[in-house]
Amino acid sequence: MSDLVARVRAAYASCRGYRDMGEASVTIARGTKPWQRTTQRFPFQSAFVRPARFLFEWKVMGVGPHEEWPHAAAWRNARGLFAWETSDEQAEQTLASPGSLAEVLERWSPACGGSATLVPRLLGVIDGGDPLEGLQVAGEDEIDGQRAQRLERGLVGGVFVAWIALERPLLLRTFSRLRHSPERDAALRALAARVDLPEELRKLVSEAPFDSGERIVETTLFLRPELDPALDDTSFDLAPPR
Repeated sequence: MSDLVARVRAAYASCRGYRDMGEASVTIARGTKPWQRTTQRFPFQSAFVRPARFLFEWKVMGVGPHEEWPHAAAWRNARGLFAWETSDEQAEQTLASPGSLAEVLERWSPACGGSATLVPRLLGVIDGGDPLEGLQVAGEDEIDGQRAQRLERGLVGGVFVAWIALERPLLLRTFSRLRHSPERDAALRALAARVDLPEELRKLVSEAPFDSGERIVETTLFLRPELDPALDDTSFDLAPPR
């Protein structure tokens, strides 16, 4: 394990608070031509103060004003734990149990490029595995003007890459590339039916829409992280639009 990865884990686990604003970009390529590629972008923001204040908010970027984009948020403050989505049946609702925060973030995560669960797992807000497990040093790059170490691990049919700032060990960017085919997807569904997978992965595999063609899915998370920012209670008192 890279010493830098250990420092990242320690930094997120020991911080008093965290904030970021970022974007997930998901590109699906069904051929080599530009018009065979589709890209969806998901702006998001996170905030956290120990022991319990939390916010995650994300949108699906569209072509009109941002008020019209599909939108969801989960937040926890002194009044309780809440979630809200732009759908009639999911409009502002109280989440009854602490465990349900993990449930809603895991449900959203496949739809927003993984941004709902990546940092909350590093912070210890939710359980579900170490996102940095198995990473190996692969080089050094410049990310947003900062020197960053590039780490990689192989996936079945693809690769996962993470960039970590060298000056202060924070996660700046991630990238994954997966090749899908009807045969691979069918095999994964059969495996998910037989093996005791983590719930998020099981849902991702078993509930993904069937696609009859081969495709490559590329997901990039762009992060602008801050440790121990000045955050007051208003940061965790979201007022969803009516």
